[in-house]
Amino acid sequence: MKINSILLLLLTIISAITIAIVGIVFRTTVYTKYYTNPYKTTSIGAVFQAASDNIFPWSKIEAEEKKTVTVTKKTNKKVSKIKKFVQVDDSYFDDALFIGDSRMVGLSQYCQDIDARATFYAKKSLSIYNIRDDKWIETEDGEEISLAEALETNHFSKIYIMVGINELGRGDEADFRQAYQDVINQIQAAEPDAYIFINSIMHVSGEKNETDELYNNTNINIRNDAIKTLEDKQNIFYLNINEAVDDEEGNLDAETTSDGVHLKGACYEPWHEYLLSHGVE
Repeated sequence: MKINSILLLLLTIISAITIAIVGIVFRTTVYTKYYTNPYKTTSIGAVFQAASDNIFPWSKIEAEEKKTVTVTKKTNKKVSKIKKFVQVDDSYFDDALFIGDSRMVGLSQYCQDIDARATFYAKKSLSIYNIRDDKWIETEDGEEISLAEALETNHFSKIYIMVGINELGRGDEADFRQAYQDVINQIQAAEPDAYIFINSIMHVSGEKNETDELYNNTNINIRNDAIKTLEDKQNIFYLNINEAVDDEEGNLDAETTSDGVHLKGACYEPWHEYLLSHGVE
């Protein structure tokens, strides 16, 4: 009887040691989640807790696969590419509108290749403020309508604007830029798919630049820098036509002007050629 008790004790000890070893061996596999507190949970305790959940050393381990999910945000916003200038021919102006002051009037009068194809809303002394606020476009029956009204019945895919010399005595460049932005907004409301070409304010001659405190190229450049920021190179484009008409010193070529401000009738071809080399498709 005494021997049986000793054997039972030994068997119990051996079993406890075996269970403890099993708990330790499988600590990082089937028994991982049962070691909730490494300072309080014993290996034997972990084995018995697992057994109560029908988890044993031979139980199949279902590994949780960690999947990296790449979330792609879908957006309806189209990423538009910047459009580059291309060479075009005069047929490009078949559906074009030219808006501007006396300099634009000159383009209409002396560049027949464009005038024969395009529509001109041009008027002497016209300003960006007139374009925005006034009824200034004369219809065939003599009525005057606003630009917005004109665009309700006449549609264009390219619209060229050239004003700015008459505005030098009014407001500052920020005010000028805002008025220009307002006009562009009007145009885009009527013609959302049209390309808008902002023609730079043409420089004055060197003599005019040196003697006139208001109508000089310093003031013109300030305004040009302001409206250049309106371009997005997708639907709105800035055309620096001074590249075509300036002399080496950055003034309007004296040989092309009689008053230092306007081009002579025979001197519009460089502007014409510049427009042909700056089409957008």
